Amino acid sequence: MSKITHEAEVQRQHPRYRLPVKCIHNGAQLAVVDISVGGLGLRTGSLDAKLGQVLDLTLAFPFSGYELTLPINAEVRYVADEHNRIGLRFIDVSPRQHSLLRFILDAYLAGEVVEAGDVLDVVARRNEGKTREVPPRPQPKGIMANLAHRGRSAAGYIGIGAATLLLLGFVGTSLFDRFYLIPAQSAQITADLVTVPAPSNGQLTFMAAGNEVKAGEPLLTIQGTQGNSIVIDSPCNCVVQARYSRTANFVREGAPILTLREKTSNPYITASIPQDQALRFYKGANAVIEYADGTRVREANIERLPSFEDPSLAGRLIVRLAPGRELGASTIGQPVSVVFNTFSGSSIGSAVSKLQTAVNWAGNKIAAILSKDSATANAQKKATEPQSENGRRLAGLNSGE
Repeated sequence: MSKITHEAEVQRQHPRYRLPVKCIHNGAQLAVVDISVGGLGLRTGSLDAKLGQVLDLTLAFPFSGYELTLPINAEVRYVADEHNRIGLRFIDVSPRQHSLLRFILDAYLAGEVVEAGDVLDVVARRNEGKTREVPPRPQPKGIMANLAHRGRSAAGYIGIGAATLLLLGFVGTSLFDRFYLIPAQSAQITADLVTVPAPSNGQLTFMAAGNEVKAGEPLLTIQGTQGNSIVIDSPCNCVVQARYSRTANFVREGAPILTLREKTSNPYITASIPQDQALRFYKGANAVIEYADGTRVREANIERLPSFEDPSLAGRLIVRLAPGRELGASTIGQPVSVVFNTFSGSSIGSAVSKLQTAVNWAGNKIAAILSKDSATANAQKKATEPQSENGRRLAGLNSGE
């Protein structure tokens, strides 16, 4: 590397380098002493210059087969005959000229440009970066080590696959619950009940005893405030479901006294849903019922679809469901959990149903063809077997013999 000379900070801002660079002025080559980013030094005998004079120079950096030239303007700052040196400072330097000059000088100083043509390799390395080869992993030696390595790899892949399946299942279940499941706001076991209210104010003097009453039998008698007695008969063959008062109690008009249930009436489920979900039930739906004892009934039948006929149920509709199991009278009034599934009524559900129908049809056709071929083969085999009589075969005998 050529000698590098530094001067005091007050005298020079940039360090000077002695590099193989040419300086051309008016077609003549000047003798260059050193060069820096801010200027260059020339020998006194190569140029007749005056202080403050601005010169048009061309810097040429020689490389293999070509020269990299840089036109630049320089101002004469001093002429030192005792040192055989003329100092020039670059002026009106554009950012592109300054970047190129600094790049070449830094490359020479760092040793990246040692011989002609290396500047292209420098540019390639700075733009693309150096790659470092990663040493290969040591391969396992021995059968057991190889099996252990393969087992760890397989376990890793299986774990990743299982985690992916769990994630996809969680996302799919969440989307299915969001778009196709409708949980009931409330649900309970009920039956067709008749509530008997008090016809007027008065004292309850009689109430039918027992849990069953026949149609036409007296249910209760009320002694009115005017001394008159009112007798109410049973409207049906009923079971007394609930009693709200006792004999000798004073009752007010309209207050419930008895709740009756017809003997032929079976318990069923009623569930309330939001009104804005009613249309989805008409496209197709089924229900899952979970009872208090943990019993779960899947695909319960919907006996009555919701309607807007009851204005008292503001914001909700009532859906009637078949219980799907035997229920006793004691279970009436118990709460249950109901979730409606509307997937069968959706466009995707319809497509899946059609696909299943087509698959079943194709399967039945194939089974019918196979069974027909089997029957034909058995018939042919039976026809080719020789007949026998008394243990003797009759095959090959003509009727005339």
